[in-house]
Amino acid sequence: MRVACTALALSGVVMLCPGPAGAQTVLTLADVLAKARDQAPRIVSARLALAETRGRLVGASMRYQSNPELDVVFGTRAGANPRSTDFQLGAAQMFEPAARRAARVGGATAQIDEGIAMAEETTRDVLREAAATFYQAVYAAERVRLTVASVDLANSIFQAADRRFRAGDLAVLDVNLARSAVARARAEREAAEADQAVALGALQAQIRLEGSIAVEGTLAATEAPDIAALTQSLDQRPELRALAAAIRAAEADLALAQSLSKANYGVGIRVQRESGDNIVLGGFTVSLPTFSKGQELNATGTARAARLRFELEAARARLRIELRTALATHRHRVAAARLLEAEVLPGLDENAALTTRSFDVGQIGLPDVLLIRRELLETRSQYLSALLEAALARVAVDATAGVLR
Repeated sequence: MRVACTALALSGVVMLCPGPAGAQTVLTLADVLAKARDQAPRIVSARLALAETRGRLVGASMRYQSNPELDVVFGTRAGANPRSTDFQLGAAQMFEPAARRAARVGGATAQIDEGIAMAEETTRDVLREAAATFYQAVYAAERVRLTVASVDLANSIFQAADRRFRAGDLAVLDVNLARSAVARARAEREAAEADQAVALGALQAQIRLEGSIAVEGTLAATEAPDIAALTQSLDQRPELRALAAAIRAAEADLALAQSLSKANYGVGIRVQRESGDNIVLGGFTVSLPTFSKGQELNATGTARAARLRFELEAARARLRIELRTALATHRHRVAAARLLEAEVLPGLDENAALTTRSFDVGQIGLPDVLLIRRELLETRSQYLSALLEAALARVAVDATAGVLR
């Protein structure tokens, strides 16, 4: 999947859980999406629900909707003649117009198409969440790396302060401040590792994967979005296809209502014995649709079709707006990250080293050192956040356009 952000040398395997490397499952973004398609609970449940929808087609396809009827009547005859036993045996079968079965099959097929589209919509939504969580996991791991570097820098400052204190060049208050800075840096590292655990748990829950895992990914930029292709893909969004299928189901209800104005008919045969005589009779039955002619189904089907057509047009307009908004958001997020990369990041590592050396030789005081260190950390944190926002914005673009499926 294509998810873009600005360039950053963040790559390789990012471990999200302690433990032996050999016991971990390493997942790329493609792996995460593939596992989500195969075993995400919501996707599996949506697929299984399709079997329920297909069950209606089985019933709608049956050519005979009513079973044959068999009746038996028997009794005795008493009168002037000797007593005799009479009986009647009859069998009948009702039939319906062919248009009624076609309407039922059309409605059931439309409902299956709607169910398939809704399952694909669920897949799109789950893949969007899984891709977003994957990048949040990569971001969380990079935050850990950043806080580890911050702890190292804080330790360097503390060691320099301790050396200057032993040399009589620094007050004990400054040493205590440097020690506190180390503790705060370590606390930030622990908080970043907690965020890793949260991202790990969310990812495992989404793709239903047990055990220790690692993600292999990067927040580096890929190609720019192809707006023409995304716009074309938008028309195939499962949400739109589900509404179109629902309209067909409503139209099938209208056809079914029209078929109810046509008569059902049936044929039968009756064999009876009366006063010692054997009698065979044939029968023909016609139901007259005089009062109940599908009026309710016709009214509700007409109203439902009108409502769904309006919802379909409204959904098309809304999705076009959402895609334009997602593209604009992505463009601005990338611009923000690139601005930081071009104008702020260069020289940060050098500034960190110069700050430590300057403090070590007494050129600047400890408050200035701690302030500069905090500024360096916040700048890198802001850059990482900008990269994450750009990546999530690209996920939103692809999800909105229906590329994720």
